[in-house]
Amino acid sequence: MKLVDDFLCPSCGGQTQVDKTTYTVDLGSGVVVVRRVPAAICTRCGDEWLGDETVQELEGIVEDAKKRRAQTEIVDYQDKMGMPKPAAMPA
Repeated sequence: MKLVDDFLCPSCGGQTQVDKTTYTVDLGSGVVVVRRVPAAICTRCGDEWLGDETVQELEGIVEDAKKRRAQTEIVDYQDKMGMPKPAAMPA
C-alpha cells in the first residue's frame, strides 16, 4: 500500500491524511518504540495505516532489537531512514 491523502478508511469510511505516528512493540523481554513513522491516519476514527515498505523497515528495526536483546529501544524512524528533520520552531 502506498500512502496517499484522502483515501477512505476501511474501518469507518472517513477520510485519511498522511501524518506521523508512534509504533510500539512489547517483546516481553523489552520494548521497541519507533517515533515519527509515516502513516495514513483517519480523521474520523483515528485508525492508522502503514505502507508496505514502512512495515518492512519496522520489522527490521524490531528484529535488530531482538537480536541485541535490547530492553528499551527508542528509534526515530526518519533519522534511521535518512530523512530530513523538520525545521526548528523559532523561539
